[in-house]
Amino acid sequence: MSKEKTERRKDLPRGIRIRTISIWIVASTILVSVLILFGIRSVMNHYHELINMTSEYIHSQNNIMDMSLGSRYLTEQTRFYIITGDSTYADAYFIEADVTRRRDNALQEMSAYLEDTDDASLNLLADALRLSNELMDVEIHAMKLAAVSANADLTSLPSKIQDYPLSEEELQLDPQKKADAAYQLVFGPAYIEMQQKIEAQLQSVSDSVILVCSQRQESSHASMSRVLNQQLFYTLLVVALVVLAYVMIAVLILKPIRLYINSIENNDALQITGAYEFRYLAITYNNIYEMAAAQQSILRRKAENDALTGLLNRASFEQMKTRLRDLSQPFALLLIDVDVFKSINDTYGHEMGDKALIRVANLLKENFRSTDHVFRIGGDEFAVVVTPIQVENQNIISEKIDNINHALQNPTGDFPRYSLSVGIAFSSDGYTDELFRQADKALYHTKENGRCGYTFFTT
Repeated sequence: MSKEKTERRKDLPRGIRIRTISIWIVASTILVSVLILFGIRSVMNHYHELINMTSEYIHSQNNIMDMSLGSRYLTEQTRFYIITGDSTYADAYFIEADVTRRRDNALQEMSAYLEDTDDASLNLLADALRLSNELMDVEIHAMKLAAVSANADLTSLPSKIQDYPLSEEELQLDPQKKADAAYQLVFGPAYIEMQQKIEAQLQSVSDSVILVCSQRQESSHASMSRVLNQQLFYTLLVVALVVLAYVMIAVLILKPIRLYINSIENNDALQITGAYEFRYLAITYNNIYEMAAAQQSILRRKAENDALTGLLNRASFEQMKTRLRDLSQPFALLLIDVDVFKSINDTYGHEMGDKALIRVANLLKENFRSTDHVFRIGGDEFAVVVTPIQVENQNIISEKIDNINHALQNPTGDFPRYSLSVGIAFSSDGYTDELFRQADKALYHTKENGRCGYTFFTT
């Protein structure tokens, strides 16, 4: 027993195991991961800090834009109302001023952002809102004058326009002068000057926000540079480990896999190389390969050949028909029946019937060329594909059939006398179902006219 174990160990392949490689790679990875963990966390913190600063900067710029857009929107709605007299513009004005409140909301958020960094910018922002509110008073004043000048129904307008007081002097003006006064209030130079002042203050706030963000980014950039230098060192360690691991994997794993793929594609045995597991796999595969090749040869013969006669069977005949469909060479199809085969079985028994079929198969193989294909396609039915052959060479086929029938009609020993009926059709355009029907018609003609012979199909 110990001797068998010793011999078995000798048969086992030698080599580095993949498990050993895997443990080494995992251990190295864990070691490097510990080294770079703190660096990654530090980089992530600085990254999130930069993201937050960028987000705050964008948000601040959006707030400044909201203040500007909100102020411009109020101006537009006021001017549209004064020009058209459409009360929907007045309604839209107070929805923006009292509900949407873009200016007020933006001021609150910007105040929180600039609270501990830049008081001057915060004061500019508040002053811009104050001026914008002063413009609102001018705008409401102008809309009240426009409504009165147009003799509009004040009850249909927002309450702030209804309640806005006009001076006695303004009330005494005629409608056209009231309209002109309203127009002058929102289109005049004083109004435009106040708007420009607001825009200048908002631009100053925007410049201040950019400066604050730049200072924060420079500080974060310096810290990030230190961390990234550390990460560079750790990365070089990782690269060195990866290169070493790849070389080992390439030699012990990838190379055998490529060789094995080529061997399998070429249906060859595997070369014994690589890591221990691949060597063991190659030895096992080669043993199975040899057994499978032998079994496959047996199975292929059983699948393609008739068990009794050894000829190609019906399945092979169907495959041959498919291959012949695109054949450009001329060929002939012979359909063959054993005459009165049933009477042979009934008179002499099935054993003699089998011998009679085997004798027909042997005679067909002896008389036709190795390049021709002989099939048993049914109980007593055979087929032969003769290729290449021209229609003018019918006599070649005739002689072969005559020779076979002569041998069957003049048996030796205890064989009964019997014969073959044959139908032949030619094709120069590949196989078609019509070709089979033509050969079958010729066979039927032979059997209807005395059997023991052949008929060439003619149109």
